[in-house]
Amino acid sequence: MNGKIKNDSIGLLFQQALNKKLESDLSKHHKNNLRYAFNHFMEFLGVEGREMSIRELTTSRIEEFLQLFGSSATYYMNRRRELNILFNLASRMIDEELPAAKRTESRRVKATLHLAYEKEQLEPVFTFLKANHTNLYRCCLMTYGCLLRPHEEIRLLTKKHFRKDNTEIHLDGSENKGGKIRVVYVPDYVRDELEPVLQELKREDNIFSGVSEPFNQTYFGKQWNREKKKMLSHGLIYPKQTLYSFRHTAAIDVFRRTKDVYMVQKIMGHSSVVITLKYLRSLGEFDTEELKAAAPVL
Repeated sequence: MNGKIKNDSIGLLFQQALNKKLESDLSKHHKNNLRYAFNHFMEFLGVEGREMSIRELTTSRIEEFLQLFGSSATYYMNRRRELNILFNLASRMIDEELPAAKRTESRRVKATLHLAYEKEQLEPVFTFLKANHTNLYRCCLMTYGCLLRPHEEIRLLTKKHFRKDNTEIHLDGSENKGGKIRVVYVPDYVRDELEPVLQELKREDNIFSGVSEPFNQTYFGKQWNREKKKMLSHGLIYPKQTLYSFRHTAAIDVFRRTKDVYMVQKIMGHSSVVITLKYLRSLGEFDTEELKAAAPVL
């Protein structure tokens, strides 16, 4: 290798591909995932592997790496998808097809069912959470009332995100999964809960930690798992009901009241109505034909 890095080396091309993606308007979540896949793949290849021509990389070698993430189909397919993104960019850089990553094994991901809450469950669950874990209660309330994602949107909210007398939450493209500017309405019951908190914060302070640094990414997941055991023992929730179930429940409620799939798409922040159709269908509440029939015609 002579210590020299070739222009078509895996390390160089992948670094350039990653840099290009990090400079784009992708969400912070997607950028972090790409960075994660890149770092682990470079570590897997080692110094000699990184200096090797990308043309020499075989499908079997890539699959050997992906097997490290074989504990679940979702985990495996997420890494496979991220590698393919980097490979596609590298392919364009050298103006040559690189099929090695595309030929890797594909695994079927089973849909995770976030069982919606029944209407009569909501008040007892919120009452329990308010009495036992204030931060988790506020997170669940916003997941339901504002239809935001708990871990990558709600967890990172600061005082500055609240506008127009706290009636709206404004997220830029890097702060939400859709990658576009998103404005979310804040219902009165959410605003009444948050306004006393917001009054005590500085502009850059996180609404949960009270300082500029937010809690880590696993914070709400861990808190939910602790409280879930108690709620299950009290018969307040069912095993398949999750933190995300609040968002799913709200989506169903919006659709039932409006029969407007495009309204659900907008309020959920989905990039395509196709995602919304699949999202609602996965809950087992409606079939696709019913949803299509309910969608407004442009």
